[in-house]
Amino acid sequence: MKRIISLLLCLCVLITVVTGVAPAVVAAEDRINVPLIYIEGQGASLYRNYGTPEQEQIYPVQIPENYIAEKVEQYFPVFADAFFTQEWSDFCVALYDCIVPLFDKLRLGPNGEPIDGSTVGWTWSRETLTNKAKNGTYGIEDYIFKYDWRLDPWSTADKLHQYIEDVMYVTGATEVALLGRCLGANIAAAYMTKYNGEHVKDCIFYASAAHGAIMCSKAFCGELYLEADGIERYVYDLELSPTDYVQDFIESLITLLNKTYGLDIASWAVNNVYKDIYLEIMPPILIESYGTFPGYWSMVTEEDFAKAKETIFYGANLEKYAGLIEKIDNYHVNTRLKMDDTYLELSKNGVEFSNVSKYGYQIIPVAKENDIVSDNTCEIGQSSMGATAAGVVSTFDNDYIDAAILNSTVKYISPDKQIDASTCLFPDSTWFIKDITHQDFPDDIHRIFTKVINIDGFTVFDDPELPQYLVYDKETKTVSPMVAENYNTTTRWEVSFFEAVSVFAKSLYKMIRNYFETK
Repeated sequence: MKRIISLLLCLCVLITVVTGVAPAVVAAEDRINVPLIYIEGQGASLYRNYGTPEQEQIYPVQIPENYIAEKVEQYFPVFADAFFTQEWSDFCVALYDCIVPLFDKLRLGPNGEPIDGSTVGWTWSRETLTNKAKNGTYGIEDYIFKYDWRLDPWSTADKLHQYIEDVMYVTGATEVALLGRCLGANIAAAYMTKYNGEHVKDCIFYASAAHGAIMCSKAFCGELYLEADGIERYVYDLELSPTDYVQDFIESLITLLNKTYGLDIASWAVNNVYKDIYLEIMPPILIESYGTFPGYWSMVTEEDFAKAKETIFYGANLEKYAGLIEKIDNYHVNTRLKMDDTYLELSKNGVEFSNVSKYGYQIIPVAKENDIVSDNTCEIGQSSMGATAAGVVSTFDNDYIDAAILNSTVKYISPDKQIDASTCLFPDSTWFIKDITHQDFPDDIHRIFTKVINIDGFTVFDDPELPQYLVYDKETKTVSPMVAENYNTTTRWEVSFFEAVSVFAKSLYKMIRNYFETK
């Protein structure tokens, strides 16, 4: 029971981590011939009273030590009473009391603006920017644009425009390249639609959330759902313990629970309750936290937008939130619904668009779509602007391959038969990297950016070392062409009942032996 209540608590704070990516520090080895504006993903530190003696960091949110455990113990009687009576109102209030206070300093006002002047911990001016060119070339990390990721991307685009003009002023450049990572791609999208791609030579999206981030989108809709197979797969993707035999014990235990339907029963119990009470949980919590962030609203998909508004503003005074609603509607209409047409039009006029998407993982298993191909945060079809994908543990069948042969699109199908890039908005300039998570940004990927920026019209067919499909090696932190020998990365999930029994017994024995040896 305590684990179930812990899980429900975690579901409600899930939105704090679905796109929480620490800004990457990129290397300066690759040189490019125009200044690159790297637009970070969500994760820049936020402060109250920034730059003053009273400066206070409010993000990352610091959850007090043992906070969850203490709240579980405190409210377990409330949960137990709700479980036996099936009256969940008091439990929903308890969840609200546990979660919302953590974000008192982070949430925005009902107009989608900071309540107390909180802001990103970064400023610039034309006078402080310097020309970082060396022998006429630039580094990928020379000009990094930081921003308050809570705020409206449409407004942030104005600051990006000023930053671009200031970089051009100090460098003497007549054009720049944009690299938008995760939520940074949404800022780039707002800029391209609002300013018609002014001064942009190349626009590159990396692990883009501009077409939506499924975890954020489903959370805003209140559509959280546990699925047993997804939970088992996800455990094998996590490092839950630095000790090998403890990790083995956890993984094998979860497999055994799943194979004996224990996870199915637990998942069913949680889902059955949640579907009846989600409107008592998600709207009041999100409207006091991440639901006030226009930046997060920009990651809600076109298909989920209406349902998300119904959920977040359920029972709310719409006049009170008119300013926030105006911002999210404006982005939806003027950026989200127009971005593909804008990209195609700008491409005809000379702006070169490229995309780097990642996959090989499922998303966090709290949505019905947990078996889609993703980088554990962004679904591959969204991040690639339209790729067709099989399931995370399946491949295209022979009929699909035969049809691709007839249509002359088989060259766009991945060697592992999981991705078809022919349906992307820019199929010839969209790369896919397998076995890499959303959070990873290895320096080796810079090779793609360098070629794209330095070589006009560079495509996935122009360099045999950088084909459309690549595989990431975690040990060496390098990417290499996908071939039959390196693409089978889903075997980590294929554990039989008897294999799990063997691993469980061995790891349990090691745990017991270690316990007595340390006594």
